[in-house]
Amino acid sequence: MIAKVMRGGDTYRLLQYLYGPGRANEHEDPHLVGAWRELGVPDPGRQEERSVRELARRLDCFVRQGSPRPVWHCAVRVAPEDRTLTDAEWERVCQRMVSVAGVAPDGDGYGCRWVAVRHDGDESRHIHVVATLARQDDRRPSIHNDALRLRDECRRLERELGLRATSESNRTSARLPQRGETEKAGRRGLVEAPRSILARQVRAAAVAAVSEEDFFSLLEFSGVLVHFRFGLDGEIEGYSVSLPGDENPEGEPIWFGGGSLAPDLSLLAVRQRFAGGFPDTLNGPEDIWADLAGALRRVHQELGLMSAPRRSATASAFGDVLTAMAGVVPPSLVVLFGDAARKWEHAGRLPVPYEDHAGAAELRKIARALGRAQIPDDVSDQVVGAVPALLLVAMALSEWYQSQGWESQEYAAQESIRALGAVRER
Repeated sequence: MIAKVMRGGDTYRLLQYLYGPGRANEHEDPHLVGAWRELGVPDPGRQEERSVRELARRLDCFVRQGSPRPVWHCAVRVAPEDRTLTDAEWERVCQRMVSVAGVAPDGDGYGCRWVAVRHDGDESRHIHVVATLARQDDRRPSIHNDALRLRDECRRLERELGLRATSESNRTSARLPQRGETEKAGRRGLVEAPRSILARQVRAAAVAAVSEEDFFSLLEFSGVLVHFRFGLDGEIEGYSVSLPGDENPEGEPIWFGGGSLAPDLSLLAVRQRFAGGFPDTLNGPEDIWADLAGALRRVHQELGLMSAPRRSATASAFGDVLTAMAGVVPPSLVVLFGDAARKWEHAGRLPVPYEDHAGAAELRKIARALGRAQIPDDVSDQVVGAVPALLLVAMALSEWYQSQGWESQEYAAQESIRALGAVRER
């Protein structure tokens, strides 16, 4: 759950937008799910005889003439994979938000006036809380550090409502496609935004590559456009990628830096893959599934004795294995393994230093072999046979995340475990 606070100066214009169709007709059935009082608050979305202007006038009742930016606007959103909250649950959320923010503290009958508007349909996973920063006793509200207090309250509500866990910013999250990117992809007939497609292709190339040069060769072979940034000494300092056909209005490719796709896809992070002192020789496909199961069990046995940096390397290498497997499993398992790999992307990025070790290097070597080998079609039994060992490592790492308080990584790991469990049940 994420709460974003904004300030404005026109209550009526904001409410007019929230009760209108939206920029892309995404505002379906706008209606109140909470307000400063239980009764008597007009809801233009459900009461035809009440107007947006009337509601704005009621909210502005205590605002002094000439007050600078008196409108407090907080958008509260849950993750796309979270369940749909009921109106009663959203009311609980908005009551808590205005209380901890200092807008209308719980039990304070003279707090600021506020309302919360929800939209149904595809965009129903968020609400907008609108308040006027004018207390009803003529005192100024105390909203200092409201964003920090809201962030902490979001984490508490996630636990209470069983929602996806977020954590304090530690630079481990990948950037999600913006709304404009998603809408543009839909107009082009793409199932995903270019950012998401590129992230998956770049990650697959990084997993399969044996060197930096090989990494860029694999990217170009996959059809991705690659642009390099060179330093004064002529060395490559960074790279960007673009999906063919994804262009700006001037017809130029839209470029994404590797690090903007995900923290572990920056050039520095990719180079770290090839900086270890462990052999990069590849196994053949003959016994690769048995090799994988054996490597996973050895890593599982050693996890309890590993330092945090070595566990971090193990979690990252485990993600490589899932990424590689998603590219070679039979069609009947592609969706489940693809889901497991995507969920583990965040679970494998940890806010601790990274120290490579033999167990992680072995997992990466097997992942490279999987990413490059020609795997026969009839390997369903071998793939399913490796799942118990995958689950052993995933569950052990998830338990460690829980002990460290890394809620977002723990949540991602649990989602990946659920996908792997579904493979085992097939």
